Amino acid sequence: MTIAEPKKLELSSAMEALMVCHRDKWLRCAHRMVQNRADAEDIVQEAALRMLLRDRQFESLDQARMYMGRVISNSAIELYHLRRRLCALHHSLDESLISAPNRDQPEHLLVERERLYERSRMLGLLREGLASLPAKQLQALRLTIMDPDLNSIRDAGAASDIPYSTLRHRTVQGLRRLRRFLLRSSRQKLAKPGVA
Repeated sequence: MTIAEPKKLELSSAMEALMVCHRDKWLRCAHRMVQNRADAEDIVQEAALRMLLRDRQFESLDQARMYMGRVISNSAIELYHLRRRLCALHHSLDESLISAPNRDQPEHLLVERERLYERSRMLGLLREGLASLPAKQLQALRLTIMDPDLNSIRDAGAASDIPYSTLRHRTVQGLRRLRRFLLRSSRQKLAKPGVA
């Protein structure tokens, strides 16, 4: 007794049927990922071409549909990453074309002075915020964020004999309290524009 082999689909007719039924859905999916209708159409066409060129055998139309969906998704992701790389390349090229400002110009000196003032003001606020924290939260921030020698909260907890969950909780609470302090201080400065 011989076992009959499962019938294989004829790929070109299967692709035609799939495109008739699912093309609009695939276009919408690709469009959501690449944010461009023309690129989405190119992706769906390229995915169909890839499938036909690979000439892979499928046992059912549903299996071919799922595979086509994966090919479309992968093509859209490839295009997305390509665009990001090109954007980063253009951005770095644009930055290199911008000439350095003349440091002796009054505008540059004024901008530099304002930047230094703002930086010293923020550092002062940060010192005030850290001083206002409860001692255990300040200790947690020093151990986990301010200490450059420790790599993780787990390492910091082991080095100072504080349980991981306790140290993590204190760190998160300290950061939240510090953030609220800085936001409140910034709002007060905006409310009193004449105060320097």
